[in-house]
Amino acid sequence: MVEETGKKRREWVKNAAIIFLAVMLILTFFSNTIMNYSLPEVSAKYVYSGTLSEQIRGTATIEAADTYNIVIGESRVISSVDVRVGDRVEKGQVIFKLEDSDSEELDSAKEQLKALELEYNKMLLDTGADYTLEELDIKNLEEDIEKAKENISKIADYQKEYEKAKENTEAAQTKVDELKDKDSVYDEQLTALSSEDYASLDTAYYNRIKNAQDKISSAEATKKSADEKVEDLESELGTLDDSAIAAKKAELNKQQLLVTELTNKYYNAMANDEDTSEILSELNNAKVDLELVSAEYNDLINKYSAQNDADSRLKYAKVAQSNAEIGYNNAKNSLTEVISNISKEIKGAKKKLADEIKSAEKELSDAQEKETAAKEKASVSVEEAEADIESKERDLETKKASLEKQKKADLESAGVAALDVESKLDDINKQKEKVAELEENAVDAEIKAQVSGVIDTISCVSGEKAEAGTTIATIQMTEKGCTATITVTNEQAKKVRVGDEAEIQYFWYGDAEATLTGIKSDSSNPQNKQLVFSVTGDVSPGQSIQLAMGGKGQQYELIVPNSSIREDNNGKFVLAVVAKSSPLGNRYMTKRVAVQVIASDDVNSAVSGELLQSDFIVATSTKPIEAGQQVRLIDSN
Repeated sequence: MVEETGKKRREWVKNAAIIFLAVMLILTFFSNTIMNYSLPEVSAKYVYSGTLSEQIRGTATIEAADTYNIVIGESRVISSVDVRVGDRVEKGQVIFKLEDSDSEELDSAKEQLKALELEYNKMLLDTGADYTLEELDIKNLEEDIEKAKENISKIADYQKEYEKAKENTEAAQTKVDELKDKDSVYDEQLTALSSEDYASLDTAYYNRIKNAQDKISSAEATKKSADEKVEDLESELGTLDDSAIAAKKAELNKQQLLVTELTNKYYNAMANDEDTSEILSELNNAKVDLELVSAEYNDLINKYSAQNDADSRLKYAKVAQSNAEIGYNNAKNSLTEVISNISKEIKGAKKKLADEIKSAEKELSDAQEKETAAKEKASVSVEEAEADIESKERDLETKKASLEKQKKADLESAGVAALDVESKLDDINKQKEKVAELEENAVDAEIKAQVSGVIDTISCVSGEKAEAGTTIATIQMTEKGCTATITVTNEQAKKVRVGDEAEIQYFWYGDAEATLTGIKSDSSNPQNKQLVFSVTGDVSPGQSIQLAMGGKGQQYELIVPNSSIREDNNGKFVLAVVAKSSPLGNRYMTKRVAVQVIASDDVNSAVSGELLQSDFIVATSTKPIEAGQQVRLIDSN
């Protein structure tokens, strides 16, 4: 029992040793593969020589070369804003609309005018003169001129109204004429209907009557055929009756009896050996007579039968004749009804048309009245009205000058210096002009663009009050050109000159060109410069463009991808990939190589340092890596 237990223990130890050795063998052979899965993956590139063209690139926003400020001249409430930021506007285009109300400046100007006039009137009161009638006359004349000016602005409208009224009258007259022509056609239709001149009717009416007439013709033909049939059958009828047949039957029976008697007599005579010649002669004659009577009887029977057949057929023919007569009469009645219906339709349409004519004549009368009224308004030409206004204005100026002259004379008589009077009147006139100017802007006032360009800012909204002297919007003046600015390093700025052309890349909106017009410092970063370009072509403020500048390509010995260049406290460097042999294959380690960047483009850089063109350097990696770290290659080219 002990021996068996020891044997089992030795077998277990043996199996465990075998499993341990197998696991170690697997780990030894697959350790490299297992380790590789945990290593960072890198994409490596060979260092190469070639041509590199260093370019300066940047994104810029198009701006107008100059900006125009829209400043409101008086305090007003904004009624509506008719544009939005970014809209392109033309010179003279409405930007804002203002509410119809007096501004504070207008109210102030009116108060100042009243004060000046009050001072002047006080001076006149001291003279003791009364100018009521003269001023009333002037006021009335001013009102007349104002009304005349209002009317002159409407003369063109009156002319248009008159032309429109004439057109309306002509249209109304044309409508009346057309309706009356239509009524005349209805009259012609009724006349043609009553005179049975159906061919002159409208096609639809004619076709209805023609259809009815065709039915009459068909019914008439049927009736005629039935009449002829009856007539033919009546001609076939005879005068035979039953008595004639009976008489002939009796005659036939009598003759048959005679033949029978003579036959018996003949056979009796023969039996008695008597002379039969005379009897035979009588018998033969009797037989001949029998045949004649029998033929006559049969002929009468046939004629009687034919007469009966004709009589039967005649009865049916007379029924058909009656039906044909009815059909013919119905067809004639149908024609009469069709003609009556057509007459009713035409008269109904004529009656309806009469209402339309009456309505059209009313419209024509109204149009003629409006034309007369419009003609009266348009009777005065613009030239005549302007001449009348000019005459009244001259008269007004004469009256005003005469009154002012009288006032001056009265003031001078009262001891007021002429210079003071002139100064006061000059102040009043200037203030009146100011009030008039402000009043002109008080109704239907609009603020328009004074330049063409793109709306850059709007500082007010509808319903908001804008104070006098406030900038309420700005316009980028595209008519003076556009600019674009990009920021570059000081080193890059040294490689360009004013006047250099820049390429506008990925621009699909038309043709555009950019020229470097200025290089200035970047106030936000002394290490940078700002390149200012003049941009012409199919561009507008707010658009974003890609600019690129660069010289001809140069040959460099060492070129690496931009992504391979790294930087730490000790400067810029790349990580070279170094292969090391091992019993399980090559292992790839990274090595730090310091470099200096000579030139760069968007993809690659030319460098100097302890590199060879055969060196393999890390371009990208799946994880952060450092010098001396083992990596796994995923790309080797």
